[in-house]
Amino acid sequence: MDLAALACIVAGVALCLIANGKLQALSRLSYQHPGPPNQSALAAADRARYLAYGGVAVIVTGCIVGVTGAIRLSRRNALTPRA
Repeated sequence: MDLAALACIVAGVALCLIANGKLQALSRLSYQHPGPPNQSALAAADRARYLAYGGVAVIVTGCIVGVTGAIRLSRRNALTPRA
């Protein structure tokens, strides 16, 4: 359970970093260097923003999985009789 939570958090951070890189690349575009002609900068920025939102959602999911696992473990330990 902990490994799944860690994997979700790491994957979410990776998605956020990828989106950040795309947004930084878009910020360097100018009139002289407009970028690819088949894609508008606004559409590319929207896609990068959605990618960042997806990364945040995966991070939150990983946190929920981790907290749920910790609660289940504490309940299981509380219910076991001690000798």
